[in-house]
Amino acid sequence: MNKKISLGVAISLVAIGCAITFVLTWAVSLNVYNSKIGTSEKYEGMYAKLREIDAAVRTNFIGDYSEENIENGVIDGYISGLGDKYASYMSDSVYYEIQQANNGVIHGAGFEVEDDGSGYLKIIAVYNGSSADLNGLKSGDMITEIDGKSLLSMAPGTAKEKLSGEVGTRVALKLLRDGEEISVNLIRQQLDIESVTGEILENNVAYIRISSFNAKTAEQFNTVVNEVINADTASLIIDLRQNSGGLVSALKPILDKFISSAVIATAEYADGSRKVIVETGAETSITAKTAILVDEGTASAAELFAGALKDEYGAIIVGTQTVGKAVMQNTYEFSDGTALTISTAKIYLSKSGSWDGTGIKPDYTAERNVDILPEYLTHANDTQLQKAIEIMSASSAAQ
Repeated sequence: MNKKISLGVAISLVAIGCAITFVLTWAVSLNVYNSKIGTSEKYEGMYAKLREIDAAVRTNFIGDYSEENIENGVIDGYISGLGDKYASYMSDSVYYEIQQANNGVIHGAGFEVEDDGSGYLKIIAVYNGSSADLNGLKSGDMITEIDGKSLLSMAPGTAKEKLSGEVGTRVALKLLRDGEEISVNLIRQQLDIESVTGEILENNVAYIRISSFNAKTAEQFNTVVNEVINADTASLIIDLRQNSGGLVSALKPILDKFISSAVIATAEYADGSRKVIVETGAETSITAKTAILVDEGTASAAELFAGALKDEYGAIIVGTQTVGKAVMQNTYEFSDGTALTISTAKIYLSKSGSWDGTGIKPDYTAERNVDILPEYLTHANDTQLQKAIEIMSASSAAQ
């Protein structure tokens, strides 16, 4: 027999339910409100301190200062306070150049540089057919002046910005090479980045070098593979040395050629959630025994690539221990064209886990011949490459 509830009781139950909902909602809202108030008070205290510092400087400082340098210094200080060694704030021009590089093109005179701590910029790569290449620039050259101004007199980061500019414009450089000073005038160009090259070595060993991972890398890899992989190919060497990474999205089309179907890597975000970032699922086309060359300059997406081929394909790792960067960054663009890059997720290989801080350890350790400068390195005196050829040749002979 069904029991009926009186209208008064029903109204009372609804009222109690509403009251409980209100109390819970109020409690959650109060916590959020208090959190925001606390954060707001911290921000206000920080801004108040900056205003006091600014007032003291403008009233009493006897030197010259730049408003732009002060602003950039405040931003740099904030980012430094994060303790994120991969975080960076980029001017609109630098951010634009990075976007172009990710798209597989560069705007410039045809070379890449790094800050070696001397105050000058060291050229680490020269693009074939570029203005830099045609004017004889080499890896290892030190840039000491740009357009008549010494790099030692420039604020940090300014020198790299001065190298960029509109296509067709000129830039004058002074270089230092083996104690000799060299002057060159270069033309800024738009160049496709050749991130993949290849050839067939002795004993039918195919060799492919991937210098970075950008939007055009997979297409270039496909072209090169068709040139060096054939029925006579005994084995394959993929060179990832000094490859600092790039776009994780560029990895899938290449890994598809080796690994039929697998979840390769996932990312763990600040809220604890996980997302698959690399997954293969295409028909494979490469079956050759493979060695991966790595060194202390192999990082990020390049490490992920090497680890995936080792875990899922059985590739052999040759060289020296890699950087150990298993952290993913996200870039946030602002209305004035500047951008902020911060670390937003940790990366894990599905089988071997994280390599952050430890790097990818080689199966066979082989040191580079430090007595030979990079610009004079050939296949014959490249001790790491020769070790990989030895291993692959022995492996093929054993079949």
